[in-house]
Amino acid sequence: MSSILRSGRLAQTKKSVVKFISSIDYDTRIAHATILVNEAHILALVSAKVIDKQDAKKILRALRESERHIEPRENVEDVHVLIEEFVTKKTGTEIGGWMHLGKSRNDQVVTAIRITLREEILEVASLLVSLENALLSLASKHMDSVFPGFTHLQPAQPITFAHYLEALADAFLRDSLRIDQTYQRVNKSPMGAAAIAGTSFDLNRDLIARLLGFEGLVENSLDAVGTRDFAVETLGVCSIIALDISRVAQDFIFYSSNNVDLIEIPDEFTSTSSIMPQKKNPDPLEIMRARCARIIGNYVSAATALHALPSGFNLDFQEITPLIWNSIDTIKSCLELLCELMPRIRVNKDIASRDSLRLIAATEIANVLVREEKIPFRTAHHVVGRAVKIMLAGDMRELTRQEWKRILGRELKEQTLTRINETFNLHMALRTYRTKGSPNPKQTALIIEKSKNQIRILSKKIEVYSRRSKRSILNLQAQVA
Repeated sequence: MSSILRSGRLAQTKKSVVKFISSIDYDTRIAHATILVNEAHILALVSAKVIDKQDAKKILRALRESERHIEPRENVEDVHVLIEEFVTKKTGTEIGGWMHLGKSRNDQVVTAIRITLREEILEVASLLVSLENALLSLASKHMDSVFPGFTHLQPAQPITFAHYLEALADAFLRDSLRIDQTYQRVNKSPMGAAAIAGTSFDLNRDLIARLLGFEGLVENSLDAVGTRDFAVETLGVCSIIALDISRVAQDFIFYSSNNVDLIEIPDEFTSTSSIMPQKKNPDPLEIMRARCARIIGNYVSAATALHALPSGFNLDFQEITPLIWNSIDTIKSCLELLCELMPRIRVNKDIASRDSLRLIAATEIANVLVREEKIPFRTAHHVVGRAVKIMLAGDMRELTRQEWKRILGRELKEQTLTRINETFNLHMALRTYRTKGSPNPKQTALIIEKSKNQIRILSKKIEVYSRRSKRSILNLQAQVA
């Protein structure tokens, strides 16, 4: 353990203990942010006239140098100590010893995590927008492509492939809105809370927040360092995104299987068997499905680790940080793959003409009987159910007027029979839908346009957040320089 912390009350810690508690292996993720935090803190100390400006220059120069030269070591427990140790060696204790005045690793680490996390969140948000655009672009090409909607994995009612894709886009749009809200809560500064109670030096926390690009403070000092709800929220949102991603993966695995044969996945996104030469396996999608489960596991692990922790800072928090990065990285890799895959998905063109799928028009056939024959829906449901049974036994042929008469108990109108036969044409069945948000191509076109407008708004927000953050960091670096 670094001598910076071990020349006072405590003797040296055993190397095995240091290794056990060390976070140095994954602290590299927040090293740059930690240097930014230290720079902002030094500027605040100068602004408060706590340290001499010349000493501050030497500390800041050493901090800049540390980013190029510090390397993790087994005997140092975290990057915060490593950076302070480097600065102290460069400037001497008489100068470097001022660097930690008025702050703690407790507020420093959570600030560095928030800085790094907000940038990662914006990357996830951008990838979500890219995927949403890819989904809607593909949907625009398949407004009239008949596709079976499923319930219980059974073909249920006719929809379009565009309707299916737009449903996915809507789910990911909600994920984008969650990410936006999470970003706003992550982007609050805990810096200046010190260990748990702030400091008796007159440090301007709002100044530090502005220098680091935060929008406001986590004001209560105990809350600022003693909570990781922002981390759990991020993991929770990642879990919801993972649920949506895994559903897409499962759908595409199912839809592309030989016996279902609704879509085709390009060769470059598949693998073959080591023994069965005919196989075309959707391996990347299966791996995606499994990794999404790990994201959900990370959320559960974090929530369990935080369960019933006492107020204040606890080193248990340290174990949550790698879970965040793992979930973020996994989400990004899955979204990147889907963005590549989506434009190359091919829909089979014979779906509407398959005899095996004609019966998904059954609900609309029942609706025809209700409208034309003025019978209750439940009666129509029973009648069409009996008709389906006959069709399944007779190679899916259309029923004659006499067969309908036997099932219904009376003669059908000529117009009713015409409507029934028209509705068995799945393209015609789609155009009978009238409700808002239905698979009718006119409705789908309206929803796609509405979704595109929402995506444009989200894209602008992401750009604003990104510019604001970069501008603040550039200002910090200018003041340091």
